[in-house]
Amino acid sequence: MMSDPLPPAFPAPGAEQCAQLETEAAKPVVAVCHVTVSFDGPPVLEDISFTVAPGETRILLGPAGVGKSVLLKAINRLVRAERGKVLLFGEDITSMPEEGLFPLRARTGMVFQEGALFDSLTVRDNVGYQLLQDAGIPEEEIDRRVREALSFVGLAETFSMFPSSLSGGMRRRVAIARALIAQPELLLYDSPTGGLDPVTSTTIIELIVKERDVHATPSLLVTHRLQDAFTLCTHRFDLDQGAMVPLPKGQVAPKTTFLMLEEGRLIFDGSIHELLRSKNAFVREFLE
Repeated sequence: MMSDPLPPAFPAPGAEQCAQLETEAAKPVVAVCHVTVSFDGPPVLEDISFTVAPGETRILLGPAGVGKSVLLKAINRLVRAERGKVLLFGEDITSMPEEGLFPLRARTGMVFQEGALFDSLTVRDNVGYQLLQDAGIPEEEIDRRVREALSFVGLAETFSMFPSSLSGGMRRRVAIARALIAQPELLLYDSPTGGLDPVTSTTIIELIVKERDVHATPSLLVTHRLQDAFTLCTHRFDLDQGAMVPLPKGQVAPKTTFLMLEEGRLIFDGSIHELLRSKNAFVREFLE
């Protein structure tokens, strides 16, 4: 059980709240309501409920195999919930026809595990892929926006290069630029530092902190790396220095909170202070 968590800005919805969320004026960006997912076997996710508020960064913790990536994909309806509801920007996407999902996905940026770049396309075409699907956007505008996104992640010089000529960390940064190209209203990060060395991982986390603090884009980040999670909570991006800097001792980033899964069940939803005080045995073991 969780240790006396304080209520978040949008508490995890109950049955009645789930019905109300579609009509309330101040909607969370994401509302997961009693979601269960299984693939012809035992549930991978079971009775999951939580929300992501405007401007909020949520860090989804847990070891490999507990359902973190499946949950992320359910929010974008890349995986369909067997039971329950997923509300994205206030709209129930659980049984929505595929064509109805396109405009909602266009408002969402997703960074897949290991970047998932197209090897046969240049960095320019990878980052601008979503824009290239719209015949109404001039090539010059696409080039401008791609260069802007690449500059944001510190890779302006890679515009004409191919992914095969980039390091693992550079490919991950290009993937973040691709997720940012359409100025999304929600960002989903699936293990953005997985497989990277500690120095490169810190560079990726700095970009995520930069996006959070410069644009206040709500996000959900999947990770099993406590160092990454705590860095997100204890640092801010300083525009004057152009770098991530530590917050004063005892302070944490506002609206940056935690979720934790154990064997497909949500066992924690709260702040970093509540996480560190949790008496749950699984949480304690994971932290230690």
